[in-house]
Amino acid sequence: MTDAPEQAGDNGASKSTLDCALGYLGLGWTPIPLRPHDKRPILSWEEFQSRRPERAEIEQWFAQRKDANLGVVTGRISGLVVVDIDPAHGGEESLEALERRHGKIGKAVESRTGGGGRHLYFRYPGLPVRNRTAIAPGIDVRTDGGYVVVPPSVHPSGRSYAWIHGCDPWSAEAAPIPEWLLELVIGGRTPVRGRPLSHWREIVRQGVGEGERNSTIASLTGHLLWHEVDPEIILDLLLCWNEVRCRPPLSDDEVSRTVESIVRTHERHRRDWDE
Repeated sequence: MTDAPEQAGDNGASKSTLDCALGYLGLGWTPIPLRPHDKRPILSWEEFQSRRPERAEIEQWFAQRKDANLGVVTGRISGLVVVDIDPAHGGEESLEALERRHGKIGKAVESRTGGGGRHLYFRYPGLPVRNRTAIAPGIDVRTDGGYVVVPPSVHPSGRSYAWIHGCDPWSAEAAPIPEWLLELVIGGRTPVRGRPLSHWREIVRQGVGEGERNSTIASLTGHLLWHEVDPEIILDLLLCWNEVRCRPPLSDDEVSRTVESIVRTHERHRRDWDE
């Protein structure tokens, strides 16, 4: 991991925006310049959804506009899904309600926005995810096709964006997006049931009986693919799990067919997105 620019730790003003942009580039993120005290890009930024800028480009941008704000392109190019919590529109209450139903969202890389809200940064999953607005009142999600304003940018109000102490991307790594939250983003609706870590632990440890074996193997396959586990490893793991935990075990061929079906669906979604 690259060294943190001094600014990008906790406050917001001791290093230049250029230093911070280069720091984000070193993390594998894709920085872009925004208009001063604004959220709108200075340049046509769509090409940076598929390529990172060169260091020389970044230096030129911020040499020309030293007062520019700074954004980071979200989605696969930067490996990020960012959840935008806007308390002015009920975002904190919405998040609390979702957490009561599905489980705590956990510690994340987190910044305070200039408008008084929060940005929670999660690791991009192994499945294409589009931007969504208002997944709940006051909660938007920025990922493929989007970007977020990042520290040390200045809000129109004059307040700066800043990393929360101990939660900047140099002190903490972006965690995987919780399964229930990913389902909500992809499906555009509240999941029928949440799937906290305890859900998966119970399945793996307790196993399942007849009538649940194929669907559970399919769910476990999708869960592991979302967390970017190699399909061959998934198949080996589930063949072993089936033998030990399914009552009675399915045939190896049936397990293989189920896993391969989910993998094909997963890859089809990827191809559709790339096209």
